[in-house]
Amino acid sequence: MPGPCREVAVTGLGVISPAGIGAQATWDGLLMGRSTAARDPELAGLPVDISCKVPDFDTAARVGRKAAWRLDRFVAMALLAARHAVADAGLGPTDWDAARVGVVMGTGTASMERYVGEFAKLAAGRPLDISPLAITRSVPNMAAAEIALDLTVTGPNFAVSTACASGSSALGVARDLLRAGTCDIVLAGGAESARHPIPAACFHRMGALSQRRDDPAGACRPFDAGRDGFVLSEGAAVLVLEHPDHARARGARPRAHLAGYGASCDAYHYAAPEPDGRGAAAALTAALADAGLGCVFPCCRRFVGPSADRPRCCW
Repeated sequence: MPGPCREVAVTGLGVISPAGIGAQATWDGLLMGRSTAARDPELAGLPVDISCKVPDFDTAARVGRKAAWRLDRFVAMALLAARHAVADAGLGPTDWDAARVGVVMGTGTASMERYVGEFAKLAAGRPLDISPLAITRSVPNMAAAEIALDLTVTGPNFAVSTACASGSSALGVARDLLRAGTCDIVLAGGAESARHPIPAACFHRMGALSQRRDDPAGACRPFDAGRDGFVLSEGAAVLVLEHPDHARARGARPRAHLAGYGASCDAYHYAAPEPDGRGAAAALTAALADAGLGCVFPCCRRFVGPSADRPRCCW
């Protein structure tokens, strides 16, 4: 059994995104600077009708007809991303102890489309038409569950839901499973398909969506002074995280190492962050400390004095 470790190895990557299906296609799209936002027929008639859609994603063609009939879109994308990640890591069922392989997947909204569709049947007085798979196709843990079924892995299996941070939170939970020696390998990441009228209308009412429906390509502009909101999207990404002893024993060449993780809660507002950034700074500082590193913020390097007087970026 692997011993204690501080950091874990990232040995595989799978990505399904509006920029392309597969990590390489996504990377190529990013390098080209190609915007993926466009008018979305599924949001027609709403004040904001743009989104970023994964292109050419036919569930049956991508994951197989046998699985497609029971999978909602976010689950199918998670499953395909997991398959890509495992292949990228050079792993397969004969390369691991299934009981020591875990899956941790994050999602924020899970399957809004499924719930709405089945409720419409109930509202129309047709309860016997509700699918017996309505729950199992749509609950948040089904992405992790379907990955485990597909790969026949029997270790810890979790769903994490922390809104926009769900995927990052999943990586933290997975890292802890490896660091504790509970698992040799954990498949971790996130999946979402929020292109639905209800979240679109809700986020618009909240004032969270970009209003640039006449300029979809310029709508998503994080860190820009003219940013006016985000754009609904979908996709999935899965990392293969391994205990370094396990990766070393099989001769794996890591893509990267996850050395530290930090989490915090602003406890300020249900959607907006603390204006002075103390929540983000706390998470960053915790991650650096977890990795055994000191604070790297410039204001801290210049500061000498008791910790109680440190600037807020160190909180």
